[in-house]
Amino acid sequence: MNITITGNLGSGKSSVAKILKERGYEYSSTGNVFRQLAMEKGLSVEEFNRLVNEAASRGDHSVDQMIDDTTTRIGRERDKVVFDSRLAWHFAPNSFKVFIITDIGEASRRVFNDSLRANSESYESQVACQKALVNRQKLETVRYKEIYGIDYYDMGNYNLVIESTDASPDELAQEILDRLADYQNGSFDRLMELNPSSIRTASVSLPDMASGDKEVVIRVSEKGGIFTLNAGKNKLEEAIMQKVRFVPVEVSATEDGGEDSFMNFTGMVR
Repeated sequence: MNITITGNLGSGKSSVAKILKERGYEYSSTGNVFRQLAMEKGLSVEEFNRLVNEAASRGDHSVDQMIDDTTTRIGRERDKVVFDSRLAWHFAPNSFKVFIITDIGEASRRVFNDSLRANSESYESQVACQKALVNRQKLETVRYKEIYGIDYYDMGNYNLVIESTDASPDELAQEILDRLADYQNGSFDRLMELNPSSIRTASVSLPDMASGDKEVVIRVSEKGGIFTLNAGKNKLEEAIMQKVRFVPVEVSATEDGGEDSFMNFTGMVR
């Protein structure tokens, strides 16, 4: 079965996809195509992204069409391919669809450090990098809605939403493979996993069942990409003590986090 890996900028999706390549998957990256086109024009990725967005508003979707057609063909003709692509989940529907989320502060740190060695992207500071990432993601959201009528940042589109803020690419790759096996066995259709360390606990005490009760689930509310514990305190504390890297969660509520909020978790609310 093919795997489509996507995620917010700086989430580490490309690193994870390349590890999966080492595990026997054929690797397909549309991001490389986009970056190459930008470099050929002497533009940064953000500048090229803006031009593509402006061209799309005039009805010119040539760049998107080229990438989309390639993804559709590969997804239809081949098996055991890992796609490192924004929209492969849409154009290769018979795949295990993964979205990797990351705290925006951590994402900007990663991209800023990488940009010091890159020719196509450079920023004066991490703060400037973070602003550019948020702006670029908003541009992508607008363009994809206009062209395809889809919300790329709607987490309800994916089989597995998994966090990489406090996890290595190797840990993510292994977890994705483990969850793929569970998905193929029919254990779930849609699942969200967070790093226990990123879940904030409220100052008030939370009702919970006994720590030994396996029926307890971790429930969180989300606002602007920040997750706050609503239930399952004992289970979360146990996971932190055991240094578990990923825990399944249920999203019980979500709300707009302001101008820097771009991900939509309403599709994950239960």
